[in-house]
Amino acid sequence: MPHVYSTQRTRRRSALRRPCDRCGEREAVVRIESLNESICDECLSTRIWRRVKPILDEEIQTGDVIASALSGGKDSSLTLYYLWKYKKESNKDFEVFAVTIDEGTCYRAESISKAKELTSRLGVKHKIVKMSEIFAFSIPQVQVLLSKSKIKRDLCTYCGVFRRQALNIVAREKGATKVATGHNLDDMVQTLFMNLIRGDMSAMARLFSKSRSTEKLIPRIRPLAKVPEKEVTVQALLLGIPAHFGKCPLVSGMRVRVRRFLDRLEQENPGFKERAFNFIEKIVKQAIPELTYHFELKYCKLCGEPTTQELCKVCQFKQELEAEVLSTTD
Repeated sequence: MPHVYSTQRTRRRSALRRPCDRCGEREAVVRIESLNESICDECLSTRIWRRVKPILDEEIQTGDVIASALSGGKDSSLTLYYLWKYKKESNKDFEVFAVTIDEGTCYRAESISKAKELTSRLGVKHKIVKMSEIFAFSIPQVQVLLSKSKIKRDLCTYCGVFRRQALNIVAREKGATKVATGHNLDDMVQTLFMNLIRGDMSAMARLFSKSRSTEKLIPRIRPLAKVPEKEVTVQALLLGIPAHFGKCPLVSGMRVRVRRFLDRLEQENPGFKERAFNFIEKIVKQAIPELTYHFELKYCKLCGEPTTQELCKVCQFKQELEAEVLSTTD
């Protein structure tokens, strides 16, 4: 398996102090509770690649231009690494470049520095765009406004909506045919349960249906969708990938509560997240034709970006925030 920089690959001596339960040849580096196994770095790499490669085989075609969303965190960094690896090893002729959206948050400078280091090592083109250049405001500015308003919606909701549209705009302008994101298995299960709580079956269906490219909406692919977050973290460390491993200090809202709930279930029932994902995926895929029958892609009457409503979420939120600004200045 090729590494980011093979001569300087990070080798950390395991705290497990036991041989790999699979090969018996090397020292174990991580415990997989759902399998009741402790495995070495090579067996972990093989396990993860067997989950990532089929997704790339299915989603990437010759001629594709892949925009890899790169925040500088472990998930997006490992995603870019696997795209780079796949490009080197497959017989498909496609391009990969990285896109970083700078929301202006307090920790973003460190993660952008890590992202620059990674793209430099891999020899991948890297486009960095400030969110304020696209929407005329940053997430910290939204945070200040929310703290003074009566709006109950959490900051993460705004950040997610603005970041997704910004990424789509930049990827489209750079000629991308697909956008790759770093969502891991934990992220996917959290999203599924959040949609379940909201009763949003259409959103669940869109998560599994193959998105078709339109004039303005770039399809998404998620190479790490079946890789647990713990394994992503260990693999990124073992490969010596420069990445920010901390959580966003501004994270809040429903996702935090759902994540804690799912983590508790996983601890009590090892393998729960993977079983839940596979179970929901099977059910939703069978119902996709019915769930997406009424789905019609439109274009926002204000900004022209893709949406399923008259106004896209970004414009809805901007109007909401602008109304708050006016109310506070009266």
